[in-house]
Amino acid sequence: MVVESFSIPDRVVNLKAEAAFTVLEKAKLVERRGVDVVHLEIGEPDFDTPQHIKDAAIEALKKGETHYTPTPGIPELREALSEYVKNIYGIDVDWRSNIAVTVGAKQAVFAAMLTLLKEGDEVIYPNPGYPAYSSAASYAGAKTIPYKLTIDNNFSVKPEDISEMITSKTKVIVLNSPHNPCGSVMSSEDVRGIVELAEDHNLYIVSDEIYQPILFDGLRHYSPLNYATDTDRVILVDGFSKRYAMTGWRIGYLVVSKDLHPYIVKVLNVMTSCPVSFVQRAAIAALRGPQEPVYEMVKEYEKRRNVVIEELSKIDGIRFVKPAGAFYAFIDISNILRKINKTSEEFVLDLIEKYGVAFLHGTAMGEYGEGYIRISFANSIDNIRKGIRRLGQAVKEVMTE
Repeated sequence: MVVESFSIPDRVVNLKAEAAFTVLEKAKLVERRGVDVVHLEIGEPDFDTPQHIKDAAIEALKKGETHYTPTPGIPELREALSEYVKNIYGIDVDWRSNIAVTVGAKQAVFAAMLTLLKEGDEVIYPNPGYPAYSSAASYAGAKTIPYKLTIDNNFSVKPEDISEMITSKTKVIVLNSPHNPCGSVMSSEDVRGIVELAEDHNLYIVSDEIYQPILFDGLRHYSPLNYATDTDRVILVDGFSKRYAMTGWRIGYLVVSKDLHPYIVKVLNVMTSCPVSFVQRAAIAALRGPQEPVYEMVKEYEKRRNVVIEELSKIDGIRFVKPAGAFYAFIDISNILRKINKTSEEFVLDLIEKYGVAFLHGTAMGEYGEGYIRISFANSIDNIRKGIRRLGQAVKEVMTE
């Protein structure tokens, strides 16, 4: 009997994992050889989770909260999230039929795409951008249509740009502000214009707002929820990782319409059954506890952002814009790459090996990221200075060869 060889399905083969972790692994391997490596590649706050949040988890463990919960989260957390949404966005949401708690915001993105999309639907998404958007949409069988962000337009997207991409097959527009990896922040006019477009064409907006509080220079955050006449067509994706330094806790949430809610909950049930029980108690403490730790983190990020700009300004041959939010700077190094005839990924690996500094190559965030590197300033000012000066040394050496 002949048994056919097993082959991995194309939907899995073509699934793109997050490359930041690959770069981190490479940097860690170099460190094991005794090399001092400055880590500016990973998008993770270097702050500790605030103590009152950790205490809430510990207390929940002591009380025996180590069992299954409802798939969309415990009622107390969903109630707290509905209060938070009311305070931030000014809209009323029902904790029973509009809120679903997820195992991180990435799962929220995935669940939203799997619920919304059919084979052949089109999704308009930012590129460079968080890779989960296109990966999840492609996995769901949709065609991904990137809108290109470039340094020449300050990494912004305009309603007229989106309008040209809409077809009869368009189903979803993805927005992310503050933006990873570009650090850009959408204006009220642009958000409003895209919301109006979506409503005119009966489209959904998936709005990833996980960096929402991390804004600089007195800027305000604008959400599609602020402008939608039909909020049922907006899906809010958010989480606790960035603002509360809770990356390892894996806790996020979705705000969805009551019509979509049971289907998204069904997808979440199949994926993970439920969020972690005691982590949900920690999330309640994060939402209802003191917010001063968040404000202090944002102040420190702004100081670090200013140091990034100061140090980058000393390097010839690169281009950048001042990040307005999140904790990333996206640097145009295309002149250098042309001179040395290397890709951004090859250059990043060289920097780790030869100069002891790790950045993220632009193509980790999509094909339009070629020619760029992402700098995460979720690290100490000393390390930021040291890392960017090592970049400057590398640039000087390759440009004078």
